[in-house]
Amino acid sequence: MIHFHDEAHRQKVVHYLQKDNRVYPDSRADSYYLPALYLLLSTKNDLYKKIGRYIDSDGIDFEKMLSKQDFPSSERKLIKLAANLFNGSMEVSPSELIDTLDDENFTQALQAIFLKRTSCHVKELLPAAKEVPEPEPQYDLKL
Repeated sequence: MIHFHDEAHRQKVVHYLQKDNRVYPDSRADSYYLPALYLLLSTKNDLYKKIGRYIDSDGIDFEKMLSKQDFPSSERKLIKLAANLFNGSMEVSPSELIDTLDDENFTQALQAIFLKRTSCHVKELLPAAKEVPEPEPQYDLKL
């Protein structure tokens, strides 16, 4: 099961995947974009508010993102991890992630790594359907 920070985080990831046609014909999410978008569109730290203009149908401009915006250290590490999972363009060591990220950001980093390794179908990104109980049968008791 994929852990999103909240419903807005999930919706943003699915929206960007669908908007830029990053879903394959077999309904699998693009394994390069998914982990990067998962990290970049996080609502935990409002990172998504700063990076939207650097994501388009041609790709994700990580270099420009980091040079044009001021990010706290933990967000910079998440962006570098996103870039590494996307195309290997930036380096961030496991020690940096372990030693500096808070528990929630570290969990998101691990989830992104898992998404890169396993990929997934878009349906796995959607909220679980709630089971609808069968309606009680209605009997006409009048004879």
